[in-house]
Amino acid sequence: MTNRPLKVEDSASVVRLVQQVQASAAACAEPVEWRVFHHDAAASHLSMALDAAGFAAGWERSVLVGEVAELDFPEPEPVWETRSVRWDEPQAQQALDLAARTGPHRFPLATWHAMGSIPYWDVEVRVLTHRGTVIAACWLENVSDTAYAVIGGLTAARPELLARLPLWRFRPPPKQFLAADADGQVRDVLLAIGFREITTVRAHHWTPPGEPAATPPARHSLYNGEDGQIPRRCEARVGFDYDSGRGRYRAPVDSRRWFYGLLGGRNDPVIAAAESVIERGLRACVRTGEWVYVYRPYLNGWEFDPHRVGGPGQPSWPGSAIADDEFQFLATADARLGTFAHYAEQTLVVFGEDLLAQVADDLDRLLGGETWSFGSQTSHPA
Repeated sequence: MTNRPLKVEDSASVVRLVQQVQASAAACAEPVEWRVFHHDAAASHLSMALDAAGFAAGWERSVLVGEVAELDFPEPEPVWETRSVRWDEPQAQQALDLAARTGPHRFPLATWHAMGSIPYWDVEVRVLTHRGTVIAACWLENVSDTAYAVIGGLTAARPELLARLPLWRFRPPPKQFLAADADGQVRDVLLAIGFREITTVRAHHWTPPGEPAATPPARHSLYNGEDGQIPRRCEARVGFDYDSGRGRYRAPVDSRRWFYGLLGGRNDPVIAAAESVIERGLRACVRTGEWVYVYRPYLNGWEFDPHRVGGPGQPSWPGSAIADDEFQFLATADARLGTFAHYAEQTLVVFGEDLLAQVADDLDRLLGGETWSFGSQTSHPA
């Protein structure tokens, strides 16, 4: 994990943050890798707090950044080839094997694979082949809503892997910079083609007792029209009729809705605060080991354990409750509680008495109290 900027003078908050991360990790028996950047003004306080809490200091690397337009990538030699691969291709398995034998990497390729991440969009997996055999691999990660892409791993000092990168896949916005953590020969070749060292980073590791979960905390759910029990439950729960083309729905008695159309879109801090309220409410209501599902008709979604994402030291919360341009559900597998966002009306429907009890007051404060309660015979055409 990485941390938000910390105040040098507030050592107590540093200790509290470390304690929060350990408590969160211990509850799920998940190991922690904490990356401390040397340029952080509070780095020394954080390192001391990690040492005192039982973290073990590990590898240290240079943090490199390059402006894509200025980097001088070498082209592969004759009979050598670089290409992007999907998970279902044999060369992807060769890349996974190489990644497992090298590193440690910034983010393990095996974790991207286990999460069902979509090549070309979430992560770009590239291989260097010689007469059909994979010799080296790299993978790039999209840093959303920034001009950066990050090299998640590079199995060998072969910078030609980075030539002709299809960074357009990571738009918007266009990617202007590449960042990497590197040491040894990989660091040397990246500096040689134009990367610049801006700081260093050291990893600190802590493993709580217990058996870690066999499944990742979140994974993509690919749309499959033939296996749609959870989507059908979600649609039935709010009487949603997508195929009518009009977005009709008939919300249940145990629901309320809020209008968000006058806000400033995804970047509005009120939207972010409302999303945080929903996240907190779902964590409070969802049972241990139960998953939440992000469902959008005919599109890929997410499935995740709300107790293992979005907290200190955890992966970010996938999906959102409030929709930009799609009808969207965020609900438990049995659809007893969750949310439905109607992008055309720009309304958020929250259903399930337990969830409403957790979030209604805060949503009233953020989005306004003039909400509607639905009877079983009310329908709302888009």
